[in-house]
Amino acid sequence: MIRAVRRNRTRGTSLGLAVAVALAAGGAQAAPSFSRDQTTPPPSADWTMRSAIGLDLGAGGTITDFNRSPGPDGTLFFTGLRGTVDIKRGFAALLAFHQYWLPGPNHALLFGLGTRFEPVVAPWGLVFGDLALGPASTGYAWCFGFDVGVGVEFNLPVVPGFSIGPYFRYADFINPDRATSNDGIAWSIGASSTYHFGRAASAPASPTDRPVRRSVWHISIPDTDRDGVADDEDQCKSVPVGKHPDPFRPGCPENDEDGDGVSDVDDPCPVTPPGDHPDPERAGCPFIDTDNDNISDADDACPSKAGPPSKDSAKNGCPDKKHKEAAPPPPPPSASDENAAPKRVHKHGRSK
Repeated sequence: MIRAVRRNRTRGTSLGLAVAVALAAGGAQAAPSFSRDQTTPPPSADWTMRSAIGLDLGAGGTITDFNRSPGPDGTLFFTGLRGTVDIKRGFAALLAFHQYWLPGPNHALLFGLGTRFEPVVAPWGLVFGDLALGPASTGYAWCFGFDVGVGVEFNLPVVPGFSIGPYFRYADFINPDRATSNDGIAWSIGASSTYHFGRAASAPASPTDRPVRRSVWHISIPDTDRDGVADDEDQCKSVPVGKHPDPFRPGCPENDEDGDGVSDVDDPCPVTPPGDHPDPERAGCPFIDTDNDNISDADDACPSKAGPPSKDSAKNGCPDKKHKEAAPPPPPPSASDENAAPKRVHKHGRSK
């Protein structure tokens, strides 16, 4: 019975190694042939532009026990950190630290070297597979382990170079407890996230540099009045903002009581349209000149008396009192006036 169990576990280990090797070899060949990468730049001489970091979080369970006295529950939690450097497009070298939090006080920490390949890279995201193998530490011994993961990550348009998505991972640790000869096998599922420095650097600096490739997932907010202000912010959803938007009410035009095209806040005559003769000095007001001196009554200090313009607002449009009109000369005397006039008497007694 014990031999059968060991035989089955040995077969599971062999199968896992075979799958890992097949994935690595297949990825090396498939990456350049099936890649549809439209966002990743070609490998650069600067290794930082070919680098990426990642974080995985998930949960899973044990397929076989990792020690002679396992806990009552087979549930585990998984955390993983990784760094990659692109060797060629779709294929990268991998350094990984994978921690399997096993049932009870036990754990399995893998220090792995391996590879990550991305056979499909598209504007919406990527499909990946990875392999890591190396020394591992458990609560009972040092051993050798490896794990294989596959998953899909979706790009976040608001964060260039960042992608996130689901993954599945299979791990095998060879003889993690010296008290037994069993291998510890586990699986986990969760979320995988990656930040690629080269993809982030190759993103456009502004929307005018080149069209932004958006994800298939997006939210569309309607604009009922088609004034460029979305309904979620438009306080006048059915009224376009017009040429004079209200600075205090997004999406609303300023009030224009007299409909003369001058908003009330700038109109000195908000209820009186300018008509056919607008006042050139006061936008939105009609030109009214009662005394016809070409000075608007609004600026005329004497609106009922014609006068010249003056820089003094108190005298503007008022008649000039310093220059009065000359009195008309008296009329010439008539004949009757001459007869009625007294004659002068000279000293000698004769009159003229």
